[in-house]
Amino acid sequence: MISPARADDVAVQIEAARAAYGKGDPLHALAALQAATLQLNQNLVGQFGKLLPVAPRGWVSSAPELQALDGAGGGLEVTEAYSKGEATLNVSLIIDNPAVASSMAMVQEASRQSLRPGWSKVKLGTDDAVLRFDPQTRAGEVVMVIGDRALLQIEGNEITKDDVLLEAARGWNLGALRKLIGIGS
Repeated sequence: MISPARADDVAVQIEAARAAYGKGDPLHALAALQAATLQLNQNLVGQFGKLLPVAPRGWVSSAPELQALDGAGGGLEVTEAYSKGEATLNVSLIIDNPAVASSMAMVQEASRQSLRPGWSKVKLGTDDAVLRFDPQTRAGEVVMVIGDRALLQIEGNEITKDDVLLEAARGWNLGALRKLIGIGS
């Protein structure tokens, strides 16, 4: 949840925008709305960033970043990158975007045993996910969908085994994610 102080900051900025707009000052209204949006984005990065997997042992992680997906159907994406030498993992959490539905279809294919070549079904806790790993290219990914709102994806490059993908994927805080996006437990 957003801390009361930060929620108040957002509310204050929105009210300032409303007042400025009411006085015929659209530039100040826009500036106040942009400040509210910036604060909301910071709040969301903090909340969703806590749900991302911890970097595997020996890996270095970057700070989580949030991107609005307005130009890609809406929603938001929180990402974090991990590295170890030449190996990289890119973790993505996409919320309320059409990519969730298309990935849901792929995960559901796994339940019907009709996956695309190169993909396999895996269990992460009680949830279904799909995994692709190519030892020749040393690349792979694991994909999971929670409800109809969240796409969780980890892409790996220059990795030697799929174990690192699965280890990272087991680190998602799925219970807290479900609670945050309003999908049962």
